[in-house]
Amino acid sequence: MSIRTAILLACLLTPLAQASDILPGNRLPDLDIAEKGELVLDGDDVGYRTWNYPQQPGKVHVLQYMAATRAASNINMPFTDRMKTDLPQGAFLSTTILNLDEAMWGTGGLVVSELKSNKKDFPQAVLVADEDGVGLQKWQLDKENSAVIVTDAQGVVRYFKQGAMSEAEIESTLQLVLQYIGTGGQSAAGPAGAAGTP
Repeated sequence: MSIRTAILLACLLTPLAQASDILPGNRLPDLDIAEKGELVLDGDDVGYRTWNYPQQPGKVHVLQYMAATRAASNINMPFTDRMKTDLPQGAFLSTTILNLDEAMWGTGGLVVSELKSNKKDFPQAVLVADEDGVGLQKWQLDKENSAVIVTDAQGVVRYFKQGAMSEAEIESTLQLVLQYIGTGGQSAAGPAGAAGTP
């Protein structure tokens, strides 16, 4: 087998990361999740309603989209923990979307049960169950992963990262959110101030 043939075969057999539709400096593409969707409290029960992006235009938004697996939920836990302690709650919108289509076989019910429990414990949290993985396809995200997206008040992506954030990225992203909150959602630096890691 020639070297050229071997390289071609290797390229064909290697899974490629998707080229995401999310680009810092551009608007985050609209998304509608109708199958399951946002969890809503109804007395002691938890129901669902269609969730769509954009949500609450005029607010800085931090979104996490992740596979409904324990491994994916742990990827950016250091960042989510810091969000709870280092950012003023209510000054921005935080949304967590779980892709139920990626839940391990037989665990979908457990994931939904845990989501409902979290909604009861944190009623202000925006939790979304993506039954069919619509967000993964629409935003062209990597499978079995966790993505963090920060948008300003106009819905422009200011930060995007798939996979684990480094300590430096966590710090800079928290400061970025604070910056946009402090300027009413707009950066004094304009588009050139955008931060992102594709």
